[in-house]
Amino acid sequence: MGKNMRQRKGIGRRLLMLHLFIISLTVVLLEVVFFVSIYQYYYKNTEQLLSSHAKNAGSFAMRFTEWTPANGKNMMQDMLNEFQMQGTEMQIVSPTGAVLASSTGFLPNESISLSALHAAKQNEPSIWKGRNPGTDERVMATVVPLVYDDETELYFRYVISLENIDRLVERQGTIAVAIGIGIIVIVLLLSKALARKITTPLSQLTEASKRFAEGEFDKRIDENYIGELGTLAASFNDMCHSLLQHEKMKDQFISSISHELRTPLTSIKGWGETLLGGDLNDREETQQGMQIITSETERLIALVEELLDFSRMNTDTFQIHPSVFLLDHLIHEMRRQFEKQLTKKQIKLETECEAGLKVMADRNRVKQVLINLLDNAIKHSPPQSTVTLSCLQDHGALKMIVKDQGSGIRASDLPHIVSPFYKPNDKEKGVGLGLAISKHIIELHHGKLAIESEEGKGTIVTVRIPMESWE
Repeated sequence: MGKNMRQRKGIGRRLLMLHLFIISLTVVLLEVVFFVSIYQYYYKNTEQLLSSHAKNAGSFAMRFTEWTPANGKNMMQDMLNEFQMQGTEMQIVSPTGAVLASSTGFLPNESISLSALHAAKQNEPSIWKGRNPGTDERVMATVVPLVYDDETELYFRYVISLENIDRLVERQGTIAVAIGIGIIVIVLLLSKALARKITTPLSQLTEASKRFAEGEFDKRIDENYIGELGTLAASFNDMCHSLLQHEKMKDQFISSISHELRTPLTSIKGWGETLLGGDLNDREETQQGMQIITSETERLIALVEELLDFSRMNTDTFQIHPSVFLLDHLIHEMRRQFEKQLTKKQIKLETECEAGLKVMADRNRVKQVLINLLDNAIKHSPPQSTVTLSCLQDHGALKMIVKDQGSGIRASDLPHIVSPFYKPNDKEKGVGLGLAISKHIIELHHGKLAIESEEGKGTIVTVRIPMESWE
């Protein structure tokens, strides 16, 4: 039990970890996509907006204003007013990096990095991100040069604080991470419930299989599970039901075979003791005893032959040896064989068979089938009734029909009547192998055996065997 529980927990834990890994990986990928999108939306848009404004401002200042290097200092305030961008600090920077003017009115002590200035072009302003030396806040700056006679005389520099954007991105990122963690937790709980839903039927199957191993075939498990688990549970119940039926058949077979063996052996033993202890000169008694011993011995031999045939069926060693033979000769032999039985029960046997009809089949096995069918028909027919055996050609096949006016077979028994060891009632003689063996013989001939019956009105057994060869 402990081992089974560990296995069940192991399966549940593996399912849980697998789901957790898949969902976590999915959430992480979605978070990465989200953060990339946030970065593109806020930082890249801000960068493009600054660059676009700086480029337009520089181009407009050089083309449509009266700015020249000579009057540049006098026009700085006008340019600040004209080209300032709302929400940013605009600076006018000299080629040496010194800030000459600022829209805030405060000039920083630090010079602007020359590398950022030299990287700037008229059509492609440079972008710089870092911390403002004076306030230590994160900022983004863009620089565009103002060129006069192919010489850079001034730079427009726009600076925007990233603190608000950073806080907004951080807040949205926190919300996204919280949502991701919430999704993982929810999925974890759902996965745990799903794993339990999967492992519960597996645990029941494990317990049922233990009972099954102990011989308890009558226990059923719940089939109300989703998908393949419900199918598996139903299949397991069907298997238990089939094995229960086989177990009952086995018990019935043991009981039946014990009875079938005990009766002739008792007769043989009884008459043997009678003959040994009696007067051997009493010819009539001796002859009667020997006849009974011989009859019961033949009955035992027939029983053993049936068991041997059934064993060969199950081990696929049952073989047929086809040959060409006259069917009407076989029917004549069988009439003689059943004469005493027919006379004893006062039953009439009518045979209809085309003279000279030749068949390619295993003669002995076909005879075995017909003997079994006729014996059953005679056994279940009332006195003064008729049993009919018809043989005819039908669309390239040999069709043999055995019809009686007997008690018939119950509708509930009909589907199982050819199953091994099946007997409609315990009073039935034999071990219930005759029809099963007959069906197997017919199938080895690539034919079919069909039984039609109505309780109280008799039975019709039809055998069809393909006529594969003619002489």
